Amino acid sequence: MAGSVTIASVRAHGVRQLLVYCLGKRDGHWPCHHSGKLPIDRFQAQEVLSDIERRCRCTVCGWWRADLRADYSKQQAARQSVGWMMPPQGRK
Repeated sequence: MAGSVTIASVRAHGVRQLLVYCLGKRDGHWPCHHSGKLPIDRFQAQEVLSDIERRCRCTVCGWWRADLRADYSKQQAARQSVGWMMPPQGRK
């Protein structure tokens, strides 16, 4: 996400958690690929995502810094849950 994106702007889009992806390397230089979810209610509205990224530490490999992305999964699920109506019997 861009460096000027704040928690307030993420909240304004209905997002309540961030997806966190580790950018570190494990033994043998294999990418870590550890990921998790981070609730945004623990942060102040004016905090910038790029600052939060620098403070994240992977619990698997110990790497500092992560890639943060807004979790839009709840908004997508709501859009996809729109049902279909069956046409009345006998109408063509």
